[in-house]
Amino acid sequence: MIKDTGAVDAASILFNLDDYRVLSVEASSTAGRTVIVEPISTEAGCPSCGVLSSRIQARPVHRVKDVACGGKDLQVWVRKRRLACLEDACKRRSFVQCTEQLPLRSRLTTRLVGEIVDAGMNELRAVTGIARATGVSWPTVMRKLTATEKTVGDVDGRHVRWLGVDEHRFRKVRYVLGTTGKVMRVEPWSIVFTDLETGTILDVVDGRRGPTVLSWIGKRPRAWRDRVRIVAMDMSAEFRKAVREALPEAEITVDHFHVVALSNRMVTAVRLRRSHETVGRRGRMTEPSYKYRKLLTCNVENMSSRQQVRLEEIIAADIELGVVYAVKEKVRELLKTTDLEAFGTAWEALEAGVRATTMPEAKSLLRTLKSWKAELQVFCVSRLTNARSEAANLTAKNMKRIGRGYRNHRNYRLRILLSTAGLRPC
Repeated sequence: MIKDTGAVDAASILFNLDDYRVLSVEASSTAGRTVIVEPISTEAGCPSCGVLSSRIQARPVHRVKDVACGGKDLQVWVRKRRLACLEDACKRRSFVQCTEQLPLRSRLTTRLVGEIVDAGMNELRAVTGIARATGVSWPTVMRKLTATEKTVGDVDGRHVRWLGVDEHRFRKVRYVLGTTGKVMRVEPWSIVFTDLETGTILDVVDGRRGPTVLSWIGKRPRAWRDRVRIVAMDMSAEFRKAVREALPEAEITVDHFHVVALSNRMVTAVRLRRSHETVGRRGRMTEPSYKYRKLLTCNVENMSSRQQVRLEEIIAADIELGVVYAVKEKVRELLKTTDLEAFGTAWEALEAGVRATTMPEAKSLLRTLKSWKAELQVFCVSRLTNARSEAANLTAKNMKRIGRGYRNHRNYRLRILLSTAGLRPC
């Protein structure tokens, strides 16, 4: 039996559903708690003609899902009003009264949808966990997240000046049987495009090669491409070729992290070669070059006095390691420059140091740096790195771990875009 408690009462205030009032609340040992609500307003406009009507034709009662209120065993029933249209010229004879919290044909309140979207965007939670916490199904959660992605994933509407391009490992390599009967290798890589000003992931595209980058940038409007001033990437020749073709007016900067990593790999290659040349085997803990090998990749200005003594011990045991360490430090000095004049001076010092040695590893490094000299100059002047893209990759990996892996690239892309959008549902 329904007992009207009035427009404003304790039960309505406690339930706190906008534009609705509580009609009755019942508790049962079998069915749990049940609350019946109805809209406060007694009239509404016809969706077709807009004429206001308060003539009730029927009072259907529907069950809806809402946020938890005092526990999880609460059933919410809405006593709606089917109103008759008073306009004779209108083709619609009747309509159901709708509100902001319960749109037409919706079985979820707006605040519950907001809670679902907020959990999917701002928390590292699996979809099954969100569905379990909100009392809905997995497909329902994914439908709400997909609908939100349509507004979040509007890449063409963003003003991007600094674009980051980086590759991201999606999952393990797979071998599948193609339509022609041949076994095909499916690469588990994706390309992540990032707005380096905000750190927002613009898109996650399946693929790893340059044509994928060229195709994605080519789909953007001409005005969007003209706004891009600098593109940051790792030392990928395919990516560079694609960006030069798609964005001829944009400058390209290479991430200095990869340059330093390449220099450290050069030092390690020389150490391994020298170990086999001198003792005919790999290093052992009794040898300084192996025992303190990590010091060869450290910055000299960050070393303690004890570490510097150990480094001198390594160099004294093998002078070639001292030479290659000096070359590595010259590369770091090159990356510290902030103008073209200082860059030119540091570049000449690096070339002179490499010419003074016969080590093939150092000469190979110099050839690589020469092919990326223009991009290194852009980095030294702009100091723009791909660090935000690397941070976005970490977010994507955390999302993959929470979901225990993803088999569907579309769902994987959806979760990544939502988690980095930085939006909150209204």
